[in-house]
Amino acid sequence: MVSELWTPTGATDHSVAPAGANAETGEQVRSHTFRVSDPTTGKTQKFCILADDTTSQAHLEDMGAQAVDKWLSEVRQQDHKRPPTPEERKEIGAILNEIRTNNLKRRESSTGKIYFRGRR
Repeated sequence: MVSELWTPTGATDHSVAPAGANAETGEQVRSHTFRVSDPTTGKTQKFCILADDTTSQAHLEDMGAQAVDKWLSEVRQQDHKRPPTPEERKEIGAILNEIRTNNLKRRESSTGKIYFRGRR
């Protein structure tokens, strides 16, 4: 039985619930749910770690810390995109406008195509 778990900064031990029985040993498997929040990006996530009676508290804490570190690195990598420059925004707007006009042309045609093959 696991008592109070250590959690990394930004993570809270949310709940523990029975998840079933281990097929090999028949021991009780528990689902430990953690809630993680990143103060830098403001995002939150819940994740579960499964552990049975043979799993030590230190190993469970290590699995939680690894999961939190992996999630934080993925979230922070995703959010490090630079904003588009004014020239790039104009290009993006022109592309979106072209997509919109082509979509309208496609809806007006009876075949759903814009371009037709020419005769030889």
